[in-house]
Amino acid sequence: MEQSSNPATEVVAESAKAQPEEEKTTIEAIHNLMPEMRETQNNVKTLREQLKDVMEQNDEYRVLAEQIKELSEKRLMAKKALLDDKDYQKISADLDDERLKLKDLQEILSHYLVSHYRETNQTQVTDDLGETRAVVVSAKIGKAEATK
Repeated sequence: MEQSSNPATEVVAESAKAQPEEEKTTIEAIHNLMPEMRETQNNVKTLREQLKDVMEQNDEYRVLAEQIKELSEKRLMAKKALLDDKDYQKISADLDDERLKLKDLQEILSHYLVSHYRETNQTQVTDDLGETRAVVVSAKIGKAEATK
């Protein structure tokens, strides 16, 4: 059996040899999934717009939406009045501090959980109260980076 020499085939073969089999199939799966994700995102956007159009054509919905808008404006005015209240200001500031602290603690815990997963390859951890909790490892694709 005679092998023909095709430069394109050789480049693909060289590229395949350079990547481990598992990595190659994973990156191929990622590449295969991306177009379907973009299409689905576009479909979701289109369907949202269609749903909004249908809702706006409904008389009852339009009346309720207008009432909600008026109440939202009244709520905003009441909230502005609360901004002058010293008790409200103190509690609001305390709440903001606690939310920021919680966010920081969650980020720190996330880093520790990732480290624990890397060290043990376990997706469960026993918490300080003795309860077994699942470790949820999550990843998502970010925005495209500009190429130089």
